Amino acid sequence: MDAWLCTIMRNHFYSEWRRDRRCSRALATLSDMEAENPQQIANLEYSELCAALAKLDPKHREAVMLVGASGLSYGEAASVCGCPVGTVKSRVNRARTELARMLSMEGPEHFQADAVFSAAIGSGERAPTQP
Repeated sequence: MDAWLCTIMRNHFYSEWRRDRRCSRALATLSDMEAENPQQIANLEYSELCAALAKLDPKHREAVMLVGASGLSYGEAASVCGCPVGTVKSRVNRARTELARMLSMEGPEHFQADAVFSAAIGSGERAPTQP
């Protein structure tokens, strides 16, 4: 009886040891992977932003795209639009306000880490340029 119980205990120990080793490898592999934001949400937000941009007045849309998405300064955007700098600032402000209203964004907690999206809608900073 003792030999039989010792054999069962030894086999159980080996089985548990193999299972733990497999689990630890799987956990190590999972921990090495980088976390990503789900793409479905980004696609949905992008389509909502495009729909909201399409509803904007064309002059406001042009101004917010030049300043926010393209990263031009207000002066550069004014020369492209052919109007004074103050007019571009006013158009961008109105466009941002209207986009925030259409997208039901009430404060900075709604903005993601996307620099272009944040620059186009929520802040006066220029979007970073891509090399």
